[in-house]
Amino acid sequence: MYKNILVINLMYIGDLLFTTPLLHVLRKHFAESHISLLADEKNAWVVKYNPNISELIGIDKKGYHNKLPNYIELIRQIRQRKYDLVINLHPNERASAIAAFSGAKEVIGFSTKGLDLMFSKPLKESKDIHQADAYLEVLKAVGINDLSNNGLEIWTNETAQAKAADVWSNAFSKATVIGINTGGSWPTKRWTKQGFAELADNLLDKGYGVAFFGGPMDKADVAEIVSTMKYRSHKLLKIFTGGTTLLEMAALVKKCAALVSGDSGPMHIAVAQKVPIVAMFGPSDPVRYHPYGQQNAVIQSGEKCLGCGEHTCEHHSCMKNITAEQVYEVLIKRLG
Repeated sequence: MYKNILVINLMYIGDLLFTTPLLHVLRKHFAESHISLLADEKNAWVVKYNPNISELIGIDKKGYHNKLPNYIELIRQIRQRKYDLVINLHPNERASAIAAFSGAKEVIGFSTKGLDLMFSKPLKESKDIHQADAYLEVLKAVGINDLSNNGLEIWTNETAQAKAADVWSNAFSKATVIGINTGGSWPTKRWTKQGFAELADNLLDKGYGVAFFGGPMDKADVAEIVSTMKYRSHKLLKIFTGGTTLLEMAALVKKCAALVSGDSGPMHIAVAQKVPIVAMFGPSDPVRYHPYGQQNAVIQSGEKCLGCGEHTCEHHSCMKNITAEQVYEVLIKRLG
């Protein structure tokens, strides 16, 4: 019986949400245990209110904890907590070192080479299944074989819910609203601006509402997209890009009938809110990163270079060859 457990995942929004099925299973098997999650404080909002964790520990990867003395102090603080079990889901040097030097009775999970010698059970990360399932499989190392879960999960607070309800009531009446997220952590993950503009115009022409989402880094792209639209002044077109917190965006996207997006954090937030997705995939692997638990949600072109993993590309044909008509047709099917 593990009474004090630490889970480590210092990666992006999507990766943190991929951790939520594991947290659900952990809590189901260790109902009375103290379960801590160590996460990048910039993205930790998406798990802040998760009832399956007892404590959320933030790390400032690119700021305070990027200085060696502060990083060592964090490890010292982790050691003081005397964990029975540490589960590392992030196989880079920083996360692997925290796990390796945690002082826990048992350390399992993924590790960078060398530090794995200090793990009780270093594990190889499965690359041929969804990333959330790869995380879940780690639990087999501690004898958990019932991995049934509720899929990706996110909880918002009352403040975010109230703000979203107010914003939504002022933005839309009874229209069926389609969310659009244009961003992606790599430029190559993003669909074309022309495609987004054509799709939004088509939806507005058919009587749908359109809500653009995304962070501050997406504002310029969305502004350019909207500037080229025929219906850029339509009363059912609303721009939330860069104007919400992560939790407010989660509460707003829950009100959408569907979300159209590339492989991105907002896409996985919508999945966690049980919103149907239409996802355009190019350089990233849909086997590992598709909308978890949703069938027929991914659109790809027929390019041979699909899943290349490249962050830059001269031709970007994998995304350019997905048309607005294709996306619209799949969307209508997803809406039923």
